[in-house]
Amino acid sequence: MRVSKRFSLAVHALLFVVVLSPKKRVTSTLVAESTGANAVTVRNLFLELSDSGLLIATAGKNGGVHLARAPKDITLWDIYQAVETPDADEIFKMYEGSDTCPVGKNFYQILYPHMESAVNAMKTDMEQVTLETLEGELHSLLKELHAEKCPSDLL
Repeated sequence: MRVSKRFSLAVHALLFVVVLSPKKRVTSTLVAESTGANAVTVRNLFLELSDSGLLIATAGKNGGVHLARAPKDITLWDIYQAVETPDADEIFKMYEGSDTCPVGKNFYQILYPHMESAVNAMKTDMEQVTLETLEGELHSLLKELHAEKCPSDLL
């Protein structure tokens, strides 16, 4: 199974918004600097996250982004669905079977339910992790890794 970098980039961007938006105006340029992604890529990601009801973006000189919901109400599954597909056919990219062979003719029907089950397990796990959970883990990690070396606006 392969998930593109867009998912981890989206999680990074949203966590960045959680941590910094109360203290600082968060823009695509600022997120691009943090993630190492191109600012246009971040803006496009912001559009998808906005369309999914996770982010509110304001354009212009005083623009920026903030969460559309509380961090406790945004799960990894919400973020995943905003930028990736939950369709087992797309996640696992199964090949076309052969009509000339009994295995090939029935392969998809046999394998697909198991792939759907894997996606459902992923969904169940990802629904248990919120941005609030990740924010707590980040703060704990920063304290553990000598917080005095970390910028004060991240603590």
